[in-house]
Amino acid sequence: MKYVDLLTTATDCLLYGILLAAVTMLILYFVLQMISKSCVKTIPFYLAGIVLAPLLVVQDSLIVAAFQAKSMVDAVEIDIQQIVGTYDQTAKDMNETQAILDQVGQDFPLIGYFTNITNMQVENAQQLAATMADAIRDYLNTYLWKRFGWCTAFIILAVLITFLADKKNKHIFQQTARNRRESRRTTSVVRTDRHVARSSRCHRF
Repeated sequence: MKYVDLLTTATDCLLYGILLAAVTMLILYFVLQMISKSCVKTIPFYLAGIVLAPLLVVQDSLIVAAFQAKSMVDAVEIDIQQIVGTYDQTAKDMNETQAILDQVGQDFPLIGYFTNITNMQVENAQQLAATMADAIRDYLNTYLWKRFGWCTAFIILAVLITFLADKKNKHIFQQTARNRRESRRTTSVVRTDRHVARSSRCHRF
């Protein structure tokens, strides 16, 4: 994969990331609406959505890119085996090992982006293929779990903000309604007292 291909892959990952984020936001909206219709009508809900959307786009794009990189690991292993074949089969020189790493980084820049492949330390060039493939798989698995964790944390935080805002709005609404009822009751009592007073005066005359 050359750098032009890397740019194309990055664009595809961004588009898929936008699509995944949009689907996630849509599902989240309907779930929240089923739980409480009032919560999706608050200003904090829309503000949380505006902040959450780009965060999910970034994380989802990185997730797609990581899966793309993971699908290349077998090809990377084969490429390393072919490169190692051009070296002395007994070579253990770190300069030769670094040259192999540099070549793999050029052939697969997406892999190099995720794993910093050119800085990996391997003592035996003959073990590069299997060692590097296993290391890349382990790293990408950890990387994916971190991205999923961040997505989950962002969603939970947005939902908490939405529910807390909805709860506060309901409390304010209930307090306002209670004050209005008390105000109406007080007004009604005052009117009744005035009516009684007027009736009492009429009887005196």
